[in-house]
Amino acid sequence: MGSKMKLTDRMRQSIRRRSGPVVLRSDLAPLGSPSQVSEALRALQQDGELIRLGLGVYAKAHRDEATREVVPVVDSQTLGHEVARKLNAQVTDAADGTVVLDTGERRMSRKLSLGEQPVRYINNRSRRGAQPVQGHPAEPVAWPTANVETYVRSLARRHGVDYKATPADHWAETITRLAGDEVRSGPVQDLLVALKRAGKLSKADMASLLVNYLRERKQGV
Repeated sequence: MGSKMKLTDRMRQSIRRRSGPVVLRSDLAPLGSPSQVSEALRALQQDGELIRLGLGVYAKAHRDEATREVVPVVDSQTLGHEVARKLNAQVTDAADGTVVLDTGERRMSRKLSLGEQPVRYINNRSRRGAQPVQGHPAEPVAWPTANVETYVRSLARRHGVDYKATPADHWAETITRLAGDEVRSGPVQDLLVALKRAGKLSKADMASLLVNYLRERKQGV
């Protein structure tokens, strides 16, 4: 127990001396054996001093006095840029609010969580093979497959987009009913249509998100 606490204290001091808000496990690995470092990292997370962003990637954190929730000491955009620097990648912010990490010749699939800020990767190989859509980034988009409804609603709020039915929408619904087909729509589908009309999603983007949403909903039944 004493050695564990000693290592935790040494790691705590090492983390506090670092100027940036992001800490990699590899930064702390020299301080102890792999199992000791893992145990100390868990202790620091339980104490609310670190929060895990992904495999081997942590952020300095604190416990919110009002909610008691452990949150990073900086906003998600700052985290994205700092993670990119630590992983030797370039970072850009796409129009949809996604953090895009450009890893150059390297291929990386490390899953990261930056709060509500989705993360995706591009590299030289994917860039060469991507076909640009007019008005949209050339890189392939890895749209979320979990919590899709939350993502779509957040995206609509971010862009100030709301769904308003048009005469064409009413006409299409009427024709569908007269044909004997069931009209299946909902708020998420409507928001996807609104985002496409507002130019925030391409037709392919909208279709991908819709498929992911319907698949997730079916799996949850």
